[in-house]
Amino acid sequence: MNERGSSLLVVLLVTLIFSVLGLSVLGAAVNNTKLTAIREQEIETTASGKVLMSEVLAKLQENLNPDVTANLYAKNLKDILIKNDTPPGTHIYDIELDSIISETEKYFDDNPDLKGFTVNINELDLASTDPKIVTYKTYGITEPNFKEKNYIRIFEITIDSTEAGTDNPNIPRTVSQIVILSPTPSFLNYAVGAYGKLHEPVGDRDKDIASPNSALVINGSPDIIGNIFAPTLELNSRAVYRNIDPSDPTGTTSIELITGPFHGPSVFGTLYTENINNKRESNPTKARFFEGKYAEVASGITGIPVIKPISKNFVDMDFNSTRNLKWTDTGLPDFINDSTTIEPFITKCKSNDNYNYKLFEALINTDGLIENNHSATGSIGDLLVIAEGDEEIRNGDTDDSSKKRAQNPKFFCGNDFGKDHNKQVFLIEESMLETYKGSKSKLYSSEDIDGTTSTLFFTNIDKDSDHKHIFKDDHVLTLNQDLNLKDGDEKGWLVVNGNLEINGGTEDNPIVIKGNILVNGNLFIKSSGENKEFLEFDATVYVTGNSTIDNVNIDGAKENESDPDKERKQLVLISNKDLKIVRINEYEEVLNPTDNKLVNLINDKPNLKAFFYTDSNATLYGVGSHFQIEGGVFARQQLTINAIRYNFSTDSLGAISEISPSTNFASDPDARSRFYVEYDTRVITDQLSSLPRVNRLQLIVDDLNIQ
Repeated sequence: MNERGSSLLVVLLVTLIFSVLGLSVLGAAVNNTKLTAIREQEIETTASGKVLMSEVLAKLQENLNPDVTANLYAKNLKDILIKNDTPPGTHIYDIELDSIISETEKYFDDNPDLKGFTVNINELDLASTDPKIVTYKTYGITEPNFKEKNYIRIFEITIDSTEAGTDNPNIPRTVSQIVILSPTPSFLNYAVGAYGKLHEPVGDRDKDIASPNSALVINGSPDIIGNIFAPTLELNSRAVYRNIDPSDPTGTTSIELITGPFHGPSVFGTLYTENINNKRESNPTKARFFEGKYAEVASGITGIPVIKPISKNFVDMDFNSTRNLKWTDTGLPDFINDSTTIEPFITKCKSNDNYNYKLFEALINTDGLIENNHSATGSIGDLLVIAEGDEEIRNGDTDDSSKKRAQNPKFFCGNDFGKDHNKQVFLIEESMLETYKGSKSKLYSSEDIDGTTSTLFFTNIDKDSDHKHIFKDDHVLTLNQDLNLKDGDEKGWLVVNGNLEINGGTEDNPIVIKGNILVNGNLFIKSSGENKEFLEFDATVYVTGNSTIDNVNIDGAKENESDPDKERKQLVLISNKDLKIVRINEYEEVLNPTDNKLVNLINDKPNLKAFFYTDSNATLYGVGSHFQIEGGVFARQQLTINAIRYNFSTDSLGAISEISPSTNFASDPDARSRFYVEYDTRVITDQLSSLPRVNRLQLIVDDLNIQ
């Protein structure tokens, strides 16, 4: 057999094989290099889009600032907000706002350094019901005439990028963000915050609190989902707690104790501050913040916040001015002049040719509502009217329409003469409630109140030493039944000249409160007994005194029973004086979310669906207690948060000893924090008509979306 030349063929074949393999490896290496370059470009393009979005937000906020000399459109908007309760019918408000939007877009379109990026700012659709797109309805706004009655506007900022590197294809990227423009104070923009300003006297309101006090003090390790505002921030390793005796639920006899050291706070958002005073210990770590153990940490979402200087655009709120505006909204100034006698109010209530005016007149004539300084006896006719009224209140309704008094034991005083002209005003007199305790259900469930925008005014009528009628504010109204002062998107008012106590119900049958509340005294939202009680709110509450939330769960009320849970409303509590939230002895285990994902924690039901604000101070304890706030908490002076990551081995009162320094306590980084706050942007849209209003638009930013 002739084998000459076969060796050459083998060599050529082997050479070919290795050549092909070499070319394949080389091609793969080149391709990987190319893919790596494309991926790097993709990441760079996305990062550039996110940075540009921050610049767009900053520029838009700057253009909305009427204090900038060149911002003529913003100055015009401020003038409109000062002079008009609602947007003028000439659409001038939207014209001025559109000019600011166009000016912002043009600033970036004309920038030669942004070639390859396109910035668009478009208002969301108000009329669309398409569930696949973000609209006003996404934020709970369905009223067709909403824009005619409100200044709030919602826009989507979109940044499109087709930037390409050398020899690389175009990589389209879209970064978008929803922004809400609202004439509300800045504190509503943050999950947690403290302004660090003096409360009193009014003349010193612009002064910072005295050093070495910090605006925000965080002791231990809370979880905060959202942005923080704190000109000065103090961080400590050990949390403070109070071991409250069940026989003394107010905690007046308790003393402050200190836990062992914990990791720092986890903040999934941006921290706006000028100074961080890190007093943390080396055990378990001196690090200021804790990245957390959630699954999203692997994708770069950690509890280490982005830190930025505080904004110069922060708009403060003056509580007294806001309270006066809300007092006007109640319609009561048409009945009561605080600087003079209350006789005109009494005259209107007893001269009205409606409902129960004869009974009220008879009670006034006989001093039947007066506790002190009696000076009248009345006539036989008055006594007969009172006897007849007493019979009707105690024994129910009558078919005789001329005698029916559906408003008892409250009094109809007429319609206000303000902007509404149709708001009915009712008087709830304290001594009547005391006399007719068994008839309180008629106060709020009757057809003249339920589902209306009426104003209910609670007070005590008495006489001074000169025998002149006066209002006394030293009594308590206890609300322990449903109250619905809401008709569509409009709300009525419960005005309490005294203190207000709101009790809850059971978990299956919670007390539901819808409407606005103004308290000229102190507020207590509390359980009536030892067991935790439950409430649902769609309400904004203003309190001139102190506010205490004591051992209750607060959820949002639904507009309609068929609405999904995600559309529940919330409580907004604005307190002039100190805020106290007490959750007693909640030693139950705080479980990690499903798959340990932060997004699942965010979707968990909170036990406090509310935004809390105090014009003074607040100290909150998430040690033995468990706080899960969906909304926010902000103090104008100082806010102190105490929180630990820990699950107790027992639910007994002795459990607290587990975290005392003497037990060689060790922080558990895998445990969830017992103090959790998640910001809720829907606070602005759900409670808009009732919130404080300022004379400029604020920018509230929702989640960033990258496609």
